[in-house]
Amino acid sequence: MKFRPVLLMPVLAILLSACSSAPSEPAEITLNQDNCANCNMGIADLESAAQLILKSGEPVLFDDIGCMTQYLQTEKPEYEAAFVHDYLSREWILFDTAAFIQNIDIDSPMSYGIAAFESLKKAEEYRKKHGGTVYSKDELLEADMRSFKGDGKNHSH
Repeated sequence: MKFRPVLLMPVLAILLSACSSAPSEPAEITLNQDNCANCNMGIADLESAAQLILKSGEPVLFDDIGCMTQYLQTEKPEYEAAFVHDYLSREWILFDTAAFIQNIDIDSPMSYGIAAFESLKKAEEYRKKHGGTVYSKDELLEADMRSFKGDGKNHSH
């Protein structure tokens, strides 16, 4: 019997695709019913919300990107995916590949003033027009979240 590698390729492709999975989808958040895992406030604004999908598949929800960042810094959970909303499109994007701007003039539920952008280019364009500091995910995770807090006047809770 003659071995035919061409027939093996589709089978191999199917097996490999079964092993690799795309990141989880964001969990649905019920406004004014779901609470932030970090500060325990009700999530009242979907556009500021963030979330982790743990390795177990369990979602961990946050009302502010700053709350999720603080949670990641202190709890150091293993997660399958993390999602934030793009500041411009308001669509869910991956936290791990996003770029961030911190500016006290950015309104967020817990006054961290952090906005996520789908690309560094879009974050830089925003910074040029509105000011603020650009952060990568890794830089954000190293930052002191307490220093981001405003004077409380933007605090909506």
